[in-house]
Amino acid sequence: MISLTWNKVLFDITDIGGGLLGTDIPRHAHSKNSYELHFITGGKGRLVTDTKQYELKSGDFFITGPNIYHEQIADKNSPVQDVFIMLQAVNTNKANAISLALLETHFYYCEGYDFTSAQEILKEYKNKKTDYTSAVSGLTMKLLTDIIRLILPDDFNEIIISKSLNDRRFVIIEQAFLYTPDLTLAELSGKIGLCERQTQRLLKKYYGKSFREKKKEQNKKTAV
Repeated sequence: MISLTWNKVLFDITDIGGGLLGTDIPRHAHSKNSYELHFITGGKGRLVTDTKQYELKSGDFFITGPNIYHEQIADKNSPVQDVFIMLQAVNTNKANAISLALLETHFYYCEGYDFTSAQEILKEYKNKKTDYTSAVSGLTMKLLTDIIRLILPDDFNEIIISKSLNDRRFVIIEQAFLYTPDLTLAELSGKIGLCERQTQRLLKKYYGKSFREKKKEQNKKTAV
């Protein structure tokens, strides 16, 4: 079994395979924390879920996660060719915003996906050359990043960066009030990289106080 850690979640790759799908796959669902990545590389077929049917063709990609019932109906004249990767999330306790987005994606479908990387993973897995496990885990990590970029909105990274930046600002604010007795609004604004008006808004939003009120509160704590 090949394992990898991606965005603080440990995954086991439980199976990798592919080829012609000449027979139907009966209706089934995957277990908790189990995800299958499907890459259609040729042929035709039909994916049936509880809510919709999809006519599969080359370039289609879909994820089937936990408790999503689905089946595939083969086209006898032009069977689907595919690559599939089975993943089991082993430890999700430290999942960050990115890996959590994948874990919460129990079904996803898109067209026109470049399946080259999936084929490369399958090739490495089948050939089993020296240190193939490192190659498979590394390529799969890159693949997961490519997939999550499809799922998440374009501005998701900006949202995460903004949240992280505010977290750092709160630390600076707390230290400034604690260790700078004669702190001014201008000094605090300079420390956190905002103008005075933006600093006042930040204090009001997260502390419910103006700069003057926050400073008065801190002075009382210091006096005690």
